[in-house]
Amino acid sequence: MDEIRITGEVESIIYQNADNGYTVFALETEDDEVTCVGIVPQIHAGESLEITGHWSIHPLYGRQIQVTSYEKSMPTTCAGIEKYLSSGLIKGIGPKIAKKIVDRFGEASFYVIEEKPEQLAEIKGLTYEKAQRISEVFREQHELRKAMLFLQEFDVSPTYAMRIYKKYKSRTFEVVKHNPYRLADDIWGIGFRMADKMAASAGISPDDPNRVKAAVKYILTNAASNGDCYLPKESLMDQAKELLQLHPDHVENAIRELQVDSQIWQETMNGVDSVYLNSYFYAEMAVAKRLLELSQEYMCTNMEGVANEIARMEKKTGVILAEEQRAAVLEAMSSGVLIITGGPGTGKTTTINTILQLLQDEGCEVVLAAPTGRAAKRMSEATGVEAQTIHRLLESTFLGEDVRRQTFDRNEENPIEADVIIIDETSMVDIMLMHALLRAVAPGTRLIFVGDVDQLPSVGPGNVLKDMIRSERLKVVRLEHIFRQAQESAIIMNAHRINKGDDPVLNENGTDFFFVKRAFGEDVVRTIRDLVLTRLPKFT
Repeated sequence: MDEIRITGEVESIIYQNADNGYTVFALETEDDEVTCVGIVPQIHAGESLEITGHWSIHPLYGRQIQVTSYEKSMPTTCAGIEKYLSSGLIKGIGPKIAKKIVDRFGEASFYVIEEKPEQLAEIKGLTYEKAQRISEVFREQHELRKAMLFLQEFDVSPTYAMRIYKKYKSRTFEVVKHNPYRLADDIWGIGFRMADKMAASAGISPDDPNRVKAAVKYILTNAASNGDCYLPKESLMDQAKELLQLHPDHVENAIRELQVDSQIWQETMNGVDSVYLNSYFYAEMAVAKRLLELSQEYMCTNMEGVANEIARMEKKTGVILAEEQRAAVLEAMSSGVLIITGGPGTGKTTTINTILQLLQDEGCEVVLAAPTGRAAKRMSEATGVEAQTIHRLLESTFLGEDVRRQTFDRNEENPIEADVIIIDETSMVDIMLMHALLRAVAPGTRLIFVGDVDQLPSVGPGNVLKDMIRSERLKVVRLEHIFRQAQESAIIMNAHRINKGDDPVLNENGTDFFFVKRAFGEDVVRTIRDLVLTRLPKFT
């Protein structure tokens, strides 16, 4: 696709997204008027642009230029200045006032607006106060234009340039020149490597302390993305040395300074020095403390009455609970915090339904939730009671486009209104979500966590369910009996075999678990097609 370069004047703005800078505009060139589209923020009618891009054909709007980069300059002709001022860019200047300004000051109009705003008051319809406000808006726009051009020198895309300027305003130049590593913390989408590239362009030394500290946080953040709340210090040091190519003393100093600044925490666990980002360390501490508190805030002494209720329920429904299930129900009715864990086919759903019915008979307000929408839907279908995602339960919102800046309306001051909260698929809950959930649990509310401890841990940081069980400080009931109907599924039986360290049983005819071996690419494609179209639908 051939690249083209065109110079012209912005005739009109057809569409502009103020958040991301995506713009559709008409560009008047010497020969023709062309439609241009792309990330071109903060342009206005009358400005001169030199754009780089390529031609494309839109199925609805026809031939247009996809802009990949651009440079802009202020209009210099009277006609261009009038068009620019008439564009609505500057509040207080419409087409009539724009014409009066240009008629009065001509090509010096911009200079007068920026440097001599009191002269604008000579124009009929403009007071001195209004002239000052117009000048302030114009100077802000001028500052934005300078910042955008400045950031282009560092190969920052227009989208990120807009985010940077919105964050720092007049401090953009100072931040980028002296500590661009701040951008990795403050601007969503800008990581250490992009900031490091900008720092190199700005001439910042490779052993600058800000660079080393940013690298340490970058490595710990990457570890969190891979599910780890912390790293052994030795591993962190090795990764930092490889990334920075600096002496270990620089990394050691950075770790010390970050801890003084309350950005990281060092902890010795089982003789191993470990390093956390502060947020994960305090989340772990808060989760442990809150679980212990909640586990001790409710205690039922009438266990005989609970046992009688279970017997009544069994008689009413005709469903006889296994001993493990009965133990789980007893604990659920008598504990502040309970964990029910078991693999597929061990009767977790039956157990939850029994608990739910007994709680409802007692008049308890019960809330059901799960980490994902699909899990919540399955929970609703299995219990007949509405379940929701944990995020929806906590009434989560995001601040702007930065997904890291998530807040929850439910918290200590606005807790969840429930007597009992049941969380399914708890293995999928990471440490930060668990922290947010427990903050919103009122004193006296009971918690029941249900999940398969042998499933893969959450995508986010932490192995919360397994650690809760491993702590041996909470009530745990393990469901291990596989019910007869579940034994008909080879998938379920093989899952349990694998968990016990046994080999799975392969290729049993008529089962829902089978192993298919193919040696050549064409055979693989043909087999996948057959599986999807013919074989697998039989088991859905």
